[in-house]
Amino acid sequence: MSNWTYKTYPRWSNKYPQCSKKINKDVSPIDIRPKDIAQECGAKCEIVIKYKPSKCYLVNDHNTITINYEAGSYLVYQDNWYELTKIKIHTPSLHTINGEHFGAEMDLYHCSDKQCNTGIVLAILLDRGPDFGESVSFINQFINQSPLNSTPIEREVSVSNDWNAISLIPKDRTCYIYDGSLPHPPCTSGWKWIVFNQPSKIGTTALDVLQHNIIKRSGENIRPPFNFDFSKRSIYKIPHQWFLVFEERPIPTEEPVKVDDETANQLQNPNDSMVLLSKESSYDIFMRKNKSIIKNVLILIVSILFVVLAIKFCKIVIINDYINKFLTRKYESNSNTNSNNNSNNSSGTNNIPPPPTPTAPKPAPPAPKMASSAPKTAPPVPKAAPIPPSTPDSPPSKP
Repeated sequence: MSNWTYKTYPRWSNKYPQCSKKINKDVSPIDIRPKDIAQECGAKCEIVIKYKPSKCYLVNDHNTITINYEAGSYLVYQDNWYELTKIKIHTPSLHTINGEHFGAEMDLYHCSDKQCNTGIVLAILLDRGPDFGESVSFINQFINQSPLNSTPIEREVSVSNDWNAISLIPKDRTCYIYDGSLPHPPCTSGWKWIVFNQPSKIGTTALDVLQHNIIKRSGENIRPPFNFDFSKRSIYKIPHQWFLVFEERPIPTEEPVKVDDETANQLQNPNDSMVLLSKESSYDIFMRKNKSIIKNVLILIVSILFVVLAIKFCKIVIINDYINKFLTRKYESNSNTNSNNNSNNSSGTNNIPPPPTPTAPKPAPPAPKMASSAPKTAPPVPKAAPIPPSTPDSPPSKP
């Protein structure tokens, strides 16, 4: 084993530079403040865990009880499969919520390859509670047989056939995901941390045993959490519905009991060994995953129908000339209203005669027809007879 302890964490960076926050911006653990986390990740960050029962193999690694889990249990994230290999127990908790430590923390390490240099850590906070419950039963089956001194030698502990790490998952699976590192030397990056917002329970007796064997004997096995720097790192909230949990039940060794068709229909998943703990049907899962797509399609269909109906309505209005008819009726209605108002005013108590209604001027009488279109001329004036010239011999003529 490496020559380091949790008590000497301030000097880790002397030998392991990645343990320094100045060099490695992705150091873990951190203090999580939910109010400061505005970004939410849904379908893109969907998490599926498929765990099966395991035997329990214990070691003590640097004052940390470690469970070596049997192969065959996986966490699926963004179409990548990570195998659960080990579970480490810290007291108090590595991570804090709003600066508050919990009684303990169990970290489930899922490796992306055989070397286990990178992967995903599922951090489950444990709060003190009564000595019963699924998570309490899981812990109680091995806590009293845990090795007290650091040793790489495995110790197999007898547990029940259905002993399954899935019992540690809290009911509210809302969680936070961020890029981090190993919380101990060599503090290498490349590890995603998923921290549940709601703690699970650890029995009072089990927590007392754990704290006595770890803290009182060798001191706390944690590194203090760092404040999260939002300017350099990102952390996302994953809602409960995007964390799916499957449990593989052990195959019974007893002979199957024959039942009739009616009884078989009443059984839930009679032939499946994989059971969805969220108890959602495939239809519910499909609707939840595609809720936004279905919503957008429905909005598009409604919009198209609205446009088609609007076009048809406009055609009917234009063809039947409804607008002109409407305006004509409105004008006639207004005219009738005005005439009624005038008649009401004329029958008032003042008996004031209404002003005379102006009448149009009468047209001028037509001009008399002429006998002929040619203009009439005055009769010609008869010319006077010429007066003969007078002579001395002839007497003057009488007029």
